[in-house]
Amino acid sequence: MTVSEGRVIVTGATRGIGRATVDALLSRGGSVIGIARDVDALGALEASHPDRFRGVAAHLENIDQLPAVARRAVEAFGSVDGLVNCAGIARYEPVGSIRPESVEAQVRVNLIAPLLLAQAIAGHMGEQGGGSIVNVSSTLSERVAELTTVYAATKAALNAITKTFALELAPLGIRVNAVLPGGIDTDMLRTPRVLPGESLSEAEIEERVESQLAALSALHPLGRLGEPAEIAAVIVSVLDHTWQTGSLVTIDGGLSLR
Repeated sequence: MTVSEGRVIVTGATRGIGRATVDALLSRGGSVIGIARDVDALGALEASHPDRFRGVAAHLENIDQLPAVARRAVEAFGSVDGLVNCAGIARYEPVGSIRPESVEAQVRVNLIAPLLLAQAIAGHMGEQGGGSIVNVSSTLSERVAELTTVYAATKAALNAITKTFALELAPLGIRVNAVLPGGIDTDMLRTPRVLPGESLSEAEIEERVESQLAALSALHPLGRLGEPAEIAAVIVSVLDHTWQTGSLVTIDGGLSLR
């Protein structure tokens, strides 16, 4: 049995790449423990897949609750074969307007939460002889863009965590890799990038978002943004690859070639 056909925890399970990963795993016959804030969306997934999906409602920025979240996730099906750290947040702020609370929120969700969850889940994986962890990073960890200082820094740190965890956990049979997407058409990318002091009407916000998407699409040599399902397919492949660990797998429509 592959990892994706086993029991896999997915954070950020109700939206974007996380939801696409849940769907991909369920389609392969796997059992999924979804961690997310949206209680209603988790409930709907449980109702649709009562035998193979369990939801754990949690706000990952509450790092003091992470040990309990990890314990509930493991107890959902009794053991865990895989973990996909997909949850993430971005705050688009120019240098000079970066707020401490914004820094803290992104560090908690994008860095501390995946680190502590991976650490906790790895303990259970080690007891059962191994497992696979995939961290969802970003090409912004290696290719900078305006307004993304803190987000990019958290993802660069996540890459380092991926490699050091891979080295330390290899003797336990636990593989740790990261997937680095380029621009993916999700709610995060559709957040309007509004500069401090700007006041936009609803129509102007819509126009700003469309302009953002067009500009981001043009940056990719393949001429478009990626779809969440395309990233999910790579995540599943990396989860299952039995001789791959410590890798940073880029899937970005050629963005990193520029």
